[in-house]
Amino acid sequence: MTTRMQHALPIVLSLALALTAILLPTVQSNARAADAAAAKAALPLVIYSDGQATSGYIPSGWMGNPSAIKYNPNCTTHVRKGATSCLKIAFTAGDGWGGIAWQNPANNWGKMQGGFDLTGAKHLVFWARGKTGGEQITFGYGLIGKNQPFHDSSKGSVKVTLTKHWKMYSISLKGKDMSSIVTGFFWTAGAKGSPFTFYLDGVKYN
Repeated sequence: MTTRMQHALPIVLSLALALTAILLPTVQSNARAADAAAAKAALPLVIYSDGQATSGYIPSGWMGNPSAIKYNPNCTTHVRKGATSCLKIAFTAGDGWGGIAWQNPANNWGKMQGGFDLTGAKHLVFWARGKTGGEQITFGYGLIGKNQPFHDSSKGSVKVTLTKHWKMYSISLKGKDMSSIVTGFFWTAGAKGSPFTFYLDGVKYN
């Protein structure tokens, strides 16, 4: 070994150790996220039904213009036949948009371990109606992308135009990886010049 190489070797080793110290925590963090198994959920899993919401998914992810969103989980008007209450959601602004994500744990945008293993679920179903009809709402599950350490294992959504009558909607989960769902349900909508109100019930995985 030449004298020049002998002098350079400690420098190379120091750089290698420094690089390892920088990268190792990130690698370990990603590994922990990848290895974290979501808790297995019993099916059917009810997100909301007739005033009951015990799934573990929390409507904590208020989006867009949160101050314009009014949330009433115990509405007793316009209820579905056979029910005593429903979920009433109003967006009071005439412009902009709003939305709510049901998350586990609360306020989890992919930074915390959580979610549920919904493997075996065939459909995400829900009942909805508008106050006046014509309200265009996007409903779905899974919002957290793979750029976050604890992301949703799959996503799905449907955009519907509501009527004044209750109607059941269904999102097929066929072929979907449901092993880690952080965002169990969500809705988003734009005001399009006027406020809007709609109602939900019977939101569940089966």
